[in-house]
Amino acid sequence: MNAARLIWASIVAVCALALAPVQAAGQMSLHGRAEIGRVEYRVRDSGTVQPSSGVVFGGALGLLIGDRFAVWGEARGGRLAAASAEGEDRDVAEVQLAGEAYLRPWLTAQGGVNVRSYSTPLARQRWTTLRLGAEARVPLALDGVHGLVRAQWMPVVSVSGLEHPDIALAAGVGVEWRGPRVSVRALYTLERYDFSGSAAAQRLEEVSSLQVGATLRLRTSGRKGSETTPSP
Repeated sequence: MNAARLIWASIVAVCALALAPVQAAGQMSLHGRAEIGRVEYRVRDSGTVQPSSGVVFGGALGLLIGDRFAVWGEARGGRLAAASAEGEDRDVAEVQLAGEAYLRPWLTAQGGVNVRSYSTPLARQRWTTLRLGAEARVPLALDGVHGLVRAQWMPVVSVSGLEHPDIALAAGVGVEWRGPRVSVRALYTLERYDFSGSAAAQRLEEVSSLQVGATLRLRTSGRKGSETTPSP
């Protein structure tokens, strides 16, 4: 199975995850999220580092199905300024479809498809990734506050103009406060992509971000269930 077929199969699987348990779940709730973040994009090619950074804005809509499943559609965008005169400024935009399964009160399995583009006046590069991972929530001393730890593996990565990376991983840590209808979260994430090549000519790309966001439960229907606000 090639990368495109696997990615489309993953999209179908995420949609099926959302639709299959609807009848048994009893309750569904719609959530909205707004966020702002600082992103740094670093490319190391043949020993030369090309960093750029900027502010990114985003939003998302999520459907929580019962107390076991959730599906999120997300979008982000902004402009990254080059750190040196030799570099190029670029616009970044991404969309993501993600599914979650709540295995334990403290453990969530995650999977989804992400499409991201970097655009300069001369070219546009598109990244398409399949992401699989998990997030753990650790209670902290304050009521309603938890620490977050997540890890993701990207078994399928398609990059226009480049070969696919040999290794693609992501990790994140953060803190979240949850109330009856609102949650607030700060999350730091790091993505790393290692491309094949000799030690002197190896290409590495990293994307780090610090995001602050608030999630609001917009609407609930069906039988009353858990009051937990999901945290994708």
